[in-house]
Amino acid sequence: MVKHSYVELGMLFGMFIGSGIGITAFVITNNALFHTVTGFGIIFGLGIGAMLDKQQKKRSEL
Repeated sequence: MVKHSYVELGMLFGMFIGSGIGITAFVITNNALFHTVTGFGIIFGLGIGAMLDKQQKKRSEL
């Protein structure tokens, strides 16, 4: 079984949440600019995942 890092999981869930919010906002406003919210979700998930990976690495070194 492959163990995925928190960065990978954070980007995945960030994309899911960001695209859900972006598509919902697009349907309500009919403004295509809301499709870029997916990218912000990915960036947010990347940052959170990197932080969690760094904390896990520190704990495993102790």
